[in-house]
Amino acid sequence: MKKRWISIAALTLAVSLTACSGNSSGTGSAQDSGSNLGGQAGSSPPAQTEAGKRGEGQTIEIWTQWTAGSDKETYSLEMIKKFEEETGYKVNYTNFTYEMLHEKILTAAAGGNVPDCAYGLPEYIGEFYNMGILEDLTDAFNSWEEKDVFSESVVKAMSMDGKVVAIPNEMSVRGYLVHSGAFEEAGLEVPKTWEDLTALEGHYEKYGNYPFEITGTSTRAPQELLVYLAQCGVEIASLQEDGLYRNTWNENPKQLADAARVFQFYKDLFDKGIVNPSAKNWSWEETDDNFCTGLVASHVSGNWLRNKEGQYGETMEDVSVYAIPYPEGSKPYTYMECKPMFVFKDSKNKEGAIELMKAIAGKEWQEKVWAYGSPRSDVYTESIWSKGFSEIEAEGISFPPVTLAGVTQAMSDAIAKVLQEGKSPEEAASWLSDAVNASLADTGELSK
Repeated sequence: MKKRWISIAALTLAVSLTACSGNSSGTGSAQDSGSNLGGQAGSSPPAQTEAGKRGEGQTIEIWTQWTAGSDKETYSLEMIKKFEEETGYKVNYTNFTYEMLHEKILTAAAGGNVPDCAYGLPEYIGEFYNMGILEDLTDAFNSWEEKDVFSESVVKAMSMDGKVVAIPNEMSVRGYLVHSGAFEEAGLEVPKTWEDLTALEGHYEKYGNYPFEITGTSTRAPQELLVYLAQCGVEIASLQEDGLYRNTWNENPKQLADAARVFQFYKDLFDKGIVNPSAKNWSWEETDDNFCTGLVASHVSGNWLRNKEGQYGETMEDVSVYAIPYPEGSKPYTYMECKPMFVFKDSKNKEGAIELMKAIAGKEWQEKVWAYGSPRSDVYTESIWSKGFSEIEAEGISFPPVTLAGVTQAMSDAIAKVLQEGKSPEEAASWLSDAVNASLADTGELSK
């Protein structure tokens, strides 16, 4: 594995090295902010710290991700300044897009010039852990008096081989969003199971809207598929005794049948007119807008739709949040995207980096910056967009910690094989099993 990541990083070195001295993403950095955050070139000199502050004279280098000009940027900068004043540390931050952040970390790791800590995406965890560049945070996390506010699912998402290797920063889960009025007017209960959904055949002809919707393409398609597979008791890739991963459906007839059941569910939704026939080509942008405008009665999405209320206030007045429908006898799993923060083994200030990350994951910071998307169980608002989602996060699942690009593409392709190419559910499930293992073999993560 180490040979592989070094070669990848070397390929990116030539194109990325010039970005190492500044903000290559154009989304903002300490140099551009004009604030007293780190004392980098272009900012005001740092204020003198008081004697006795634990971080006095020490610098923490962090690579971040937030949208320039957003409330999250504004609040994050306020909290960084407060952290500096309280601890004496000087925080140098540089902000990137996630795509650039990933390449920067690869390049920096190859050159031995990593920051002390960095934001990341869930799919980075397995990749960076296998590269051997992450600090083991188990002891630091277990000794943290606030660790119990993070659910078992959250801690699991931050762990590899039983070790905590990241601290959670932000979290979103998917909820079953429902226009309650649409079902009330039809005299129907809100669907709880797959069977309830597929029983709504003819709903469009009677009431003029589709009762449900799926995302046929884009990043959300494999996320939805992952949840439905979990509800049927199967994993897209399972950890094996050698510490690597494998899709075992083609080796286990029951698992293959359970996976095929998911693709049969997709097929039934279209064959029975439960979803719009065009949905097989839609991305999350179309499906979210269709729900917000009331063209569909229910949809699986996240709490970011609260930002649409100003635009679609009248049609979103009756929105409620429920657990995602599941097969009878199963559990209402949801997709959980828990974004990590990393400390690197080559960090020059591990103690400061851990303290900063604990502050970012702390209650005050989370209430200020992530009130609608915190991994903490004690941070939420009374809004349905916060509390309604926090109530369903206990059954959150994530992708396995492997390199995901080939895996998620295969998942999207498998959906298309059923909905667009006319393959049977069994054929799609079997094909996906082989395709996942081929991707894992390409990245050196396939168990033999």
